[in-house]
Amino acid sequence: MTFHPALPWPWLLAAMMAVAAGIAWMLARGVRTRSRAAMLGLLRLLALLALAVMLVQPQKCQEEVVILRPRLAVLIDNSESMTDPVDPRQPLRRERVEAWLRSPALAQAEKDFDVSAYSFDRTLDERAPEALKFDGGASNLGGSLAQLEDHFRGQPLAAVLLLTDGLDTGGVPAPSAIPIETFELERPFAAPRAASRVSLANVDYPPRMVVGWDTEVRASISARGMSGRTVAVELWRNGVKQTETAVPFDSDDQTRDIAFPLSEDTAGSVAYELRVNDPAADRQARSHPFVIEVLEAGNRVLYVQNSLGFDFKFLRRAILSDRNLQLSAFVRWADGRLVNLVDSGGKPEPLDFSPAGLAKEAVVILGDIPPDALTPAQWKALRDFVDHGGGLVLMGGPNSLASAGFAGTALGELMPVKLPAPYREGDFPVEITDAGLHHPVFGSLFAQVKEFPTLLTCNISEGPAPAAEVLMNTNAGGTPAPLIVAKRFGQGRVIAVMTDTIWRWRLASGGWSAEQSPYDTFWTQLMAWLIPREQQKQEGARLDLFTERANFLPGERPEIRAILRAPGPPPAILPLEVHTPDGKVFDYQMRSTTLETSAGQRVPGYRIEVDPTVPGLYSAESKTTVAGAPVEGETRFVVTHPATEITGKPIDRTALERIASASGGHFYPLDKWDGWRSDLHYPEQHFSRVRLIDLWNQPALLVFFMVVLAADWTLRKSWNLP
Repeated sequence: MTFHPALPWPWLLAAMMAVAAGIAWMLARGVRTRSRAAMLGLLRLLALLALAVMLVQPQKCQEEVVILRPRLAVLIDNSESMTDPVDPRQPLRRERVEAWLRSPALAQAEKDFDVSAYSFDRTLDERAPEALKFDGGASNLGGSLAQLEDHFRGQPLAAVLLLTDGLDTGGVPAPSAIPIETFELERPFAAPRAASRVSLANVDYPPRMVVGWDTEVRASISARGMSGRTVAVELWRNGVKQTETAVPFDSDDQTRDIAFPLSEDTAGSVAYELRVNDPAADRQARSHPFVIEVLEAGNRVLYVQNSLGFDFKFLRRAILSDRNLQLSAFVRWADGRLVNLVDSGGKPEPLDFSPAGLAKEAVVILGDIPPDALTPAQWKALRDFVDHGGGLVLMGGPNSLASAGFAGTALGELMPVKLPAPYREGDFPVEITDAGLHHPVFGSLFAQVKEFPTLLTCNISEGPAPAAEVLMNTNAGGTPAPLIVAKRFGQGRVIAVMTDTIWRWRLASGGWSAEQSPYDTFWTQLMAWLIPREQQKQEGARLDLFTERANFLPGERPEIRAILRAPGPPPAILPLEVHTPDGKVFDYQMRSTTLETSAGQRVPGYRIEVDPTVPGLYSAESKTTVAGAPVEGETRFVVTHPATEITGKPIDRTALERIASASGGHFYPLDKWDGWRSDLHYPEQHFSRVRLIDLWNQPALLVFFMVVLAADWTLRKSWNLP
């Protein structure tokens, strides 16, 4: 019991005694009948006692114990190899898994543990075991174990019960701190000699590349029963053979890696195809088509950051989400070197701040680069780059905009804000200005936002530079300060973002409705404003056809979309011809609808779903006439069969034993399946807490107090007492 008196104890006791003495004196003086005085005294003492309880405020301390049961994770291989009939005398591996799930050991474990089931093929998924189809095209065992361990980080996970054949196609699993129990799913057997076979184990190609850049297509050729033989692998481009290479094999079961260099001099969609020219090649290896989008060099973005951090990570991801942009990212190391972080689709290039090097870029983003990071000649080249039509983004931080020396560089005359702008940490709410709401960088999507997540830092400038436009303000100690400021300089555009914590806009914002976060949308629309798109440069009508992605699987229905940019009212329908890999042509009609861009903008367009029936390269063409002038557009996509895991290979016992041993677990043969339950010892976790129960703040006590006072008043009135 604990007490929290409303008054100090001495004062409270003195007050109670004084009230009790007053009651006794009043009864002795005012009531002559002893029985009546005793009855009234009893009622008043009961009321005083109830009042004392309320003033003392007693609480009862009660200890509660919460038992947290340890958890078990059952991880099941959902790939196609679990249905491989490698030995007709044994059940399929999936049937072994189903039998294990009905085992008494698991039923007993569910009484002592909190059991969760997960499956994996290419990715990790949480689903009921009865929903598994065992049709996955890959077995990313290593990656799935890492995801599962990260998912249970900080939780009392006793063990992972792994049901797989061990035929991993995703790399070697990393060592685990959690015991992994593995199980034998088939007995050893003598596998018959398999027929010769050549397949494509993996094809790695850049989904996009830039005109003038060198890149390559890499492939892994897997062969079985091909010892002493050589196969020819060919690379085809738009139906024309480009080159081939010979791949020799010196063992019966071997995988060889090859690479074909690529370079394109014009932008557009290019159809490539890998062909393995050998009778032993399987269906996918005989023809593996893919499409690469070749981008104009003018869509290149150069991003130079002073250090790694949240701003670099999320800004880089936002730029790469736009398939029309090619990013080169450099980070300044502690020794002052600017290191290139290479993205897929381009070769590593040194940082070139010369006029010729900057001429290849469309936008340059400077992330808090101090004045001494570049030479005076490089700062001047960057100033001329903007003057000649380039886009420049200046990010806030403690080193650049906060430095007085930054205004002394060649960029001083194009600054959108007055410098220096001291760097401050705190809590900075933001608000879009009227100019910002009508500016392409923000626009209508941001008009409905009620409140942005506050920023944690800000460079406080005295105000915008002449001819600059403030798109967003922040509140710095009750005084408005410019946060995002735009300015035109020469033929180019420059924008200053006076913070290095704008990545917080990736959090939810009240009133936001687009698919992308406000942060990603901001950068997408900012790039669109800084880079004049090709369709904005061209005069006349333009028809763009596109699909959500370039590769599809059989059974999927690709949606072809179109955007027509032309003067006058658009037509209600657009004709569409789809050319199939087997030479057939199907006619469709695309109907008008509203499309949503990756930035969340809604634009008028057209769409239609098509139903591909055979694997290979498809092309879709649309032709129409607008204002008497012909307009046409084209897009391509590929339908490919997923790589099969039906290889006839037995389970990889060595891999299963290694995974179990490295993690402190066990490998259980078929005849010792149920032994895992007795080997698993993980104590329950008990957590106790003290709960305080108020004994004074109760309705019953208040009712009792009021009833006693009412009874006292009633008796006095009935006896004609004052």
